[in-house]
Amino acid sequence: MKFIFVVTFASLIWQNLLAQSVWSLEKCINYAVENNISVKQRQLQVESATSSLQQSREARFVPQVSASATQALRTGRSIDPFTNQFVTQSVNSTSASLNANLVLFNGFATTNTIKQNEINLKANRLDVEQAKRDIALNVANAYLQVLLAEELEEASKAQVEVSKAQLERTEKLFRAGAIAEVQVLNLKSQLANDEVNVVTARNQVSLAKLNLMQQMNLPATEGINVEKVKTETLINEYDKVSSQQIYEIAEKTQLNIQSANLRIQSFEKSIDLARAGLFPTLTLGAGFSSAYSSAAPDQLFRPDGTSRLELVPIGFVANSFDTVFTLRSIPNGRFVENGFLNQMDFNRSSFVALSLNIPLYSQGRNRNALTQARIQQKNQSYQAQLLRQQLRQTIEQAYNDMRVAQSTYEARLKQVEALETNFKAVEARFNAGASNAVDYNLAKLNLDQAKANLIRAKYEYIFRIKVLDFYSNKPITLE
Repeated sequence: MKFIFVVTFASLIWQNLLAQSVWSLEKCINYAVENNISVKQRQLQVESATSSLQQSREARFVPQVSASATQALRTGRSIDPFTNQFVTQSVNSTSASLNANLVLFNGFATTNTIKQNEINLKANRLDVEQAKRDIALNVANAYLQVLLAEELEEASKAQVEVSKAQLERTEKLFRAGAIAEVQVLNLKSQLANDEVNVVTARNQVSLAKLNLMQQMNLPATEGINVEKVKTETLINEYDKVSSQQIYEIAEKTQLNIQSANLRIQSFEKSIDLARAGLFPTLTLGAGFSSAYSSAAPDQLFRPDGTSRLELVPIGFVANSFDTVFTLRSIPNGRFVENGFLNQMDFNRSSFVALSLNIPLYSQGRNRNALTQARIQQKNQSYQAQLLRQQLRQTIEQAYNDMRVAQSTYEARLKQVEALETNFKAVEARFNAGASNAVDYNLAKLNLDQAKANLIRAKYEYIFRIKVLDFYSNKPITLE
């Protein structure tokens, strides 16, 4: 009883693991998108465009602020930073400053830069989504190839079972003396061929799964089982739709077309930015600075705002030794230590300035930049036209491929129906002894090949429909 419980429990766990390893098309697409390097690179471009947009917005309202500090030791004859007088001694000096600049007008370059960065950000986001949609279509194709290979493998196994059953029936007839041994040998040969086809089909399944995992960037060591999808009923919504109608939808919904249109607008802003170089630039600046010098006197007199009158000698009377005095107002105060902090406080200075820069002649650089911007904008317009042309041609080809796949599928379907009827008749004659194994094997071989071709035609037809779904802005599903 314990052994049965353990086996049952292990079987349930194994079945659960198998169920967990089954991948639906949606799961495959999501995994592929999350692990695709190209998508990650495009997402980095979105982050870069976002950072550029944020920086350009700050440039409009936030001034550029910088701070600097200098510590110097001068020997010999030099200028004392404190007195601006020449001194011949070693001078240890410190200076510090804080400056801010804000562009008030630069030919609307800042405004146009913001608009251009907004457009570039939108275009980069569309590129990411377009890459995801392209991946979805590629993964769907690889997924269908796995389903195709698995269905061909199942068909091959079914052919083996039919051959085995017919061989057993023929061996009984041979042992009863009703038929010759050559009939048995022919059926054994057919069975061997069918078993080889099973091995070949199994190998194709492995290759198709490997291709799917590579499309998903899933390590091949993981293994994968795909979810079965019902494909017995095929619905084609494009029987009464023209390629032109599909193109009109795609032109409005394909993200790479929208991205190309945005980049035309971006290059139009480049023209405006180049034109801004022809306009004057008005800048508002402000700054604060201070300095210290070791050559400054150790003490400074600091007045307190009051004064006193004193007689001050100003000279002597001619031909006598009498001193001449005058009454002067002498400020009251005290001497203070002229240390580092006191000097930095005493030497403070600040400024506010408006700066106007007028471009008169730039050796043709501004005009050349404007010309180059116009050329790039026109080139982007041609690029957008080329994308539309390629889109039209791709849709026309996809539409034609769908029509071919549809007619091929319908023809294969009729072929299988006819060969099934023929095989049943040959099989009945063979079982009755009215036909030989060669005729039976030939009829079976033709039917088996027709069924395999029908399976291939069916999945080709499904994929061609999904391609048109892609360009018609419909989700890529197999439901």
